Amino acid sequence: MAGPSRPGRAAVGLGLRAKLLLSYLAVIALAATTMIMIAEWTAPLFYRTHIEQMVQMFGIRNIPEMRRQLSEGFTGAFGSALAVASFMTLLVALAVSAWVSRQILRSVKRVSHASTRIAAGHYAERLPEMGGDELGELTSSFNRMAEALEATEVRRRELIGTVAHELRTPLTGMRGLTEGLLDGVFRLEEAGPDLIREIRRLERLTQDLSLVTQAEAGVIPVVPRPVMLAELARAACAQFERPFANKGLSLTLDVQRDVQVFVDPDRFTQVLVNLLSNALRHTQRGGVTVRVDGNGRAGWVDVQDTGEGIAPHDLPHVFERFYRSDQSRARDAEESVGAGVGLTVSRHLVEAMGGGIQVTSTEGEGATFTVELPAALPRATGGARGA
Repeated sequence: MAGPSRPGRAAVGLGLRAKLLLSYLAVIALAATTMIMIAEWTAPLFYRTHIEQMVQMFGIRNIPEMRRQLSEGFTGAFGSALAVASFMTLLVALAVSAWVSRQILRSVKRVSHASTRIAAGHYAERLPEMGGDELGELTSSFNRMAEALEATEVRRRELIGTVAHELRTPLTGMRGLTEGLLDGVFRLEEAGPDLIREIRRLERLTQDLSLVTQAEAGVIPVVPRPVMLAELARAACAQFERPFANKGLSLTLDVQRDVQVFVDPDRFTQVLVNLLSNALRHTQRGGVTVRVDGNGRAGWVDVQDTGEGIAPHDLPHVFERFYRSDQSRARDAEESVGAGVGLTVSRHLVEAMGGGIQVTSTEGEGATFTVELPAALPRATGGARGA
């Protein structure tokens, strides 16, 4: 068993530089051998004609010995010159091959070293650009991969920090209530409801974490079917009539044109609930308008509020998980916990149903979230799509 394995180890142990050098030399040796064989075969055809011309020029007739000596002289001289030329060519080729192999190997070693550094956690490692050839393309691809890994690591750290921040508030409240119970500061009847509230906040946070993970992985089941868009919007608004009234805000449903869309009713209702919850949280005066419109190709739902709006530097990040502006972070913890994933889940759900979501805002005047959904196709085509 040990004997057959040795050749394989030797082959693996052969370095890339040696392999490149040997491959170059093999090509050069094959080309030189072919050149010598062809030259040896074709050269007599040329110098015999030249010998006949010399004999005729000097008026020599019937001297076989002279012809033989001239032929041997030409053959020997040609062979010697060819041998010297082949040897010098081999030396030059060997030097050039060694230099080219070294350059290629240097580039490969750079990639290997940078890969090792990234594997060790140094995600800022980059390779210098190397031109527009294949090695340059490899370098560019490696740098793009390194940038993606660095961005992923940054998001991972931010997520860990954000989750820790979200967990800290309810855990701190629970610890204070528990210590108060142990010290006799609170009675069980007094602290019990607050403890239940904190536990429910923790449950809501863990559910939100699980939901956003499933949404980003694309594993939340979505079963679209044709449904009237205004009907879904009306049902979602009905759930928020009391919360808006308790806060002294208006909630208006404006159906410009009803249209049948191809969505999962439950998932889209979840999207509208997230948008309305977000609007309620950030609106202190005025109210929210839910506008339904569409055409033969798509349907739209606008959720427009009169809240504080979104700062321009926050707009590109509103659909990122756990992202909240400083103003929203300053709110009380009960509203804050779990409030940073609703828009993220909404975006993934809308995209899973073949639609899109975007936001526009003027700071201090409110924000408008627009959801675009595909219109339902005719019955025959729609049934095939649902299948």
